[in-house]
Amino acid sequence: MKSFEDICRMTQMQVKSYMKDYLSSKKYNVVSEDGFIYAKGLVPVLLVAHMDTVHTEQCKKIIHDGNKLSSPQGIGGDDRCGIYIIMNLVKEFNCSVLLCEDEECGGIGAKKFTKATYTTKNADGKDVEVKYIDTLDVNYMIEFDRKGNNDAVFYSCDNKDFTNFVTDSTGYKFAYGSYSDISTLMPAAKLAAVNLSSGYYNAHQTSEYVMYDEMMDTVEAGRALIKAECNEPFKYIAKSYSYTNPNYNYGERFDYRSFKEPAKFPVAPKAVEKEEYYGNIYDMPQHTDQRLYEIARNDKTMELEVCIMNLEMREEVLYSEGDTKAECWMNFFLDNPDICFNQVTDYNWC
Repeated sequence: MKSFEDICRMTQMQVKSYMKDYLSSKKYNVVSEDGFIYAKGLVPVLLVAHMDTVHTEQCKKIIHDGNKLSSPQGIGGDDRCGIYIIMNLVKEFNCSVLLCEDEECGGIGAKKFTKATYTTKNADGKDVEVKYIDTLDVNYMIEFDRKGNNDAVFYSCDNKDFTNFVTDSTGYKFAYGSYSDISTLMPAAKLAAVNLSSGYYNAHQTSEYVMYDEMMDTVEAGRALIKAECNEPFKYIAKSYSYTNPNYNYGERFDYRSFKEPAKFPVAPKAVEKEEYYGNIYDMPQHTDQRLYEIARNDKTMELEVCIMNLEMREEVLYSEGDTKAECWMNFFLDNPDICFNQVTDYNWC
């Protein structure tokens, strides 16, 4: 088995080639297609990670500082940590495995997998096309593509039994997130899934680093979760969002470039006077991710780091400051008038 450093130094296509051979050596029948590799196992759990990173320069030099690993080129822990965690887990558990390409470009590989088919025989012996996503035969999915060391992210899945199953089995805590491959896979497969912290930090920046011991802690959390008793599939239950703003005209967008001083920002409409009014955060576009909106609207501290998908379809990190979190968000959109909230892929308070 290659070391973690070896995996970090590979290109996406090198990871794909290596993992195809690695899984084959573990007696899997591996399917390698445009956008993904898939290996069906006997243990009814699907392990998921993505093979790309955001870094344009390939990782070469790796710097050690105790358990902390980094690289001047960007180490690519997002998501080479997930690849390495799965490499360790399949040594013990014959789980199904899905490794996706181009997650950082909008979950392209996961979307391709949801549409991919194979040919099999029906009851009459005739050839039929069947989707892989419809024949997973697993109880749930685990993705390893979350920053930090103690988060369990469920995105749009609102299956409380599954949330309790994961948090009780791993000790990881419920957290919010913006997007990962399982965001696409869950509704397509009609199965619940979780994204677990994998020990990387400062994602999408060359200052990204990996805490090796925390990554290996997630291997143990994955082991505990896989070994936990589960006799039937956990269904994907979509979250419902009831928020509506009767005073917001979705056909019009506010021109934030007309505002020079934050103090002149308009007050809240009377119909929602009990709510705090944060400008662009309140007047969100119709298709904005509601989960991010709810978190942002209720948060309050001082320095904001925002990951956005720019017009070139690459993630970019921007910063904003304010006396409160509300003011940070307001200043962020005043300083970046061409950005709307549905371009936000993640954010952190520094």
